[in-house]
Amino acid sequence: MHHNRITRASIGLMAVALLALLMATACGGPSTPAPAGPTPPPAVGQTPAAPATTGAVPQPATPAAAQPKRGGTLVIRYWTGDPPDLDPYLNTSFRSQEFAAFFYSRLLKFDSGPDVKPNSFKPIGDLADKWEVSKDGLTWTFHIRDNAKWQNKPPLNGRKVTADDVMFSWTRFQKDNVQKAVLNMVKDVKAVDASNVAFTLNDIFAPFETSIATPLFYIVPKEVIDADGNLRKTIVGSGPFIFDKYEKGVQVVAKRNPDYYFSPMPYVDEVDLLIVPEDATAVAAMRSKQIDINGVSAIDAASLSKTNPEMLIRKNTQNLLSFMYWRVQEKPFNDARVRQAVSLAMDRDETIKTLYEGEGVYQSHLAAGLESSHLSPLDASFGPNAKYFKRDVAAAKKLLADAGYPDGLKVPYISVLNAYGNTFNQGVELVQKQLKDAGIIMEFKPQDYSAYIASTFLGKFEAPTMVWGLETPVQEANDYLFNMYDPKSARNHAGINDEKLNAMIVKQRMTLDKTERKNQLYEIQRYLAEQQYYVIGTVGMQMQSLQPWVKNFYYETDYGRGAEYVIKVWLDGKPQ
Repeated sequence: MHHNRITRASIGLMAVALLALLMATACGGPSTPAPAGPTPPPAVGQTPAAPATTGAVPQPATPAAAQPKRGGTLVIRYWTGDPPDLDPYLNTSFRSQEFAAFFYSRLLKFDSGPDVKPNSFKPIGDLADKWEVSKDGLTWTFHIRDNAKWQNKPPLNGRKVTADDVMFSWTRFQKDNVQKAVLNMVKDVKAVDASNVAFTLNDIFAPFETSIATPLFYIVPKEVIDADGNLRKTIVGSGPFIFDKYEKGVQVVAKRNPDYYFSPMPYVDEVDLLIVPEDATAVAAMRSKQIDINGVSAIDAASLSKTNPEMLIRKNTQNLLSFMYWRVQEKPFNDARVRQAVSLAMDRDETIKTLYEGEGVYQSHLAAGLESSHLSPLDASFGPNAKYFKRDVAAAKKLLADAGYPDGLKVPYISVLNAYGNTFNQGVELVQKQLKDAGIIMEFKPQDYSAYIASTFLGKFEAPTMVWGLETPVQEANDYLFNMYDPKSARNHAGINDEKLNAMIVKQRMTLDKTERKNQLYEIQRYLAEQQYYVIGTVGMQMQSLQPWVKNFYYETDYGRGAEYVIKVWLDGKPQ
């Protein structure tokens, strides 16, 4: 089959970037029954009530024929740089996690479709087709679907997936995964028989289904680990696509798995995941019909709508945090007044206008994309600590003086410029300019993305450095709270250990009543607004441009989209 493909040569000939992508993520999944929460215990495969949905712009239905069509190559601009590691257990990068979702299965995943709003994060079955919870809410038993097989490649050769594979993966997850603490609520895992595996929790954990569905605990092949020691060399899973090749700086190519347990999905024969650093290059490739799906900025979306009105533009609030961090146990940021001063010096209105063409929102310490959990600082119910999100340079200077820094601060400043696109890069400079007005002089030291992820992002940097970065989107409020604030988390970037906060976080995740838990999450956000352990920036809209021949595309913000929305997409009338 012949099809248009963007090559290394064509990338080099295209335009230089304008503005851009902040880690586009989208996904969807086939409908599978899911159980309700832990009390009362649901029957196996019971369908839950619709979850609370998030703040998303209403999405128009994608025009589609009555029946999906098989075949063709789907080309997506997927990354701005190479995945730093092909083994998802060994790296926290979103690029590694997104790569894995095409090839490896999870027990559960997240749904999307015409009746599922973006960012609602409804867990549905993936490798597991049914599951149940014990009466005490502590033991979750997952049944592996009977038609689940490893891909027909050596050394797996299409054998059945069993409970022993889940057990092996859990053992490796606990041993090698850099984010293993995310599932530290699990006390024990046992294979009940060849098709059932039981997870016993230390205590009731309200969002457990969401945690298992989060793209972190992939079921990985024992034979490959035994032979190679890791998943960097041989890539064989039970997921929807078969790994074909990885060309550094160009693309990852994935072929349809004909033995996938959700057959006839995937509908496309091939997916080309392009690595295109510059946004203008990707937009030019959209215009020349070389790319089918691309995340775009507000400016590029408006431009494409004018020049190519046949294209579809999808839009919703990003589930993402931009934030400033430091070492909170060391001077000067061990003083809450200094942290509060940084927040007061930031001009969030200017950022929304400059970076997002006015299409952005204020955030608290939970992402605005999680509408069911997020409390906006602009909401009247936020209380007095909302003042720390409103720019007040005079108040910032006074706080610095009261903390012993009447002449301001001069500190190193780390961020990356080769990872998240041009909009983020502009934000790096804009924050630096805004803080200078309050006497905070930041000496910028750019860091390569791979080095950043392996060191700074894990809290390995010297005080009094300030760092501007993005927090990986997660699908549940508890995951943001655990990742960023728990002393055991690899993503506790600032080294936070607040006993009061720790108790609040534990309490909310053990609360089954949704209204009560939501009130607890609001109170946590009010508390964090005063502490300002991290200073949270604004967020723009997540936009995707689609060629008119892309059908059945439905957005969801998580890194498991390879097994979620991509398997549902089909092509109708794509030029050959």
